[in-house]
Amino acid sequence: MAHPGCFATATLLAAVPLLALNLSEPDLFVAGVTGSSGSGREPSLSTHHPSRHSDLYSYSALMHRHGPEIVACAREASGVHAQLAFVPHSGPFARGIHLTLQARLRAPLDTAALIAALRDYYADAPFVRVRDSAPRLKEIVGSNYALLSAVSDGRTAAVLCAIDNLNKGAAGGAIQWMNRMHGLPETAGLTAPAAGWT
Repeated sequence: MAHPGCFATATLLAAVPLLALNLSEPDLFVAGVTGSSGSGREPSLSTHHPSRHSDLYSYSALMHRHGPEIVACAREASGVHAQLAFVPHSGPFARGIHLTLQARLRAPLDTAALIAALRDYYADAPFVRVRDSAPRLKEIVGSNYALLSAVSDGRTAAVLCAIDNLNKGAAGGAIQWMNRMHGLPETAGLTAPAAGWT
């Protein structure tokens, strides 16, 4: 079993409902910001937290190495082959990913209806919480939970997602898969709340 990477997890959580429910066109525009712990394990100036402090910049725009993974997993989960335009950013914090996905709606849909569709889609997902307000990293860092929200102007959907890249986007997600594979409760060992002070 292979668990999608952290940017892939956040993007898929935002994209799959839109695609699977046929709510949006398959052209997805994504901008995501990751902390220094999500920038790989090789030491460099771009992964060194003191160099990133108080800075924000994009990298690998439109050619990030996880782009093909996201497209393949989205197709597997939704049955739709999406086109992805992904611009990742390096943020001035240690943990977490905050991601915004935009897509053109197939039919007019207001914000309340879009959020309701996400809630219905994730009704049985114990670690996905859909809320009315925009997610914040402090609400999920240190936990296996994902926070989603959405906004619509009637033509375009913006789905917002926040996860902890080291938990939901890595080890926590892997443990969740292990629990399922071994017949354990999916939530075993994973229900600790966010620390709130990171």
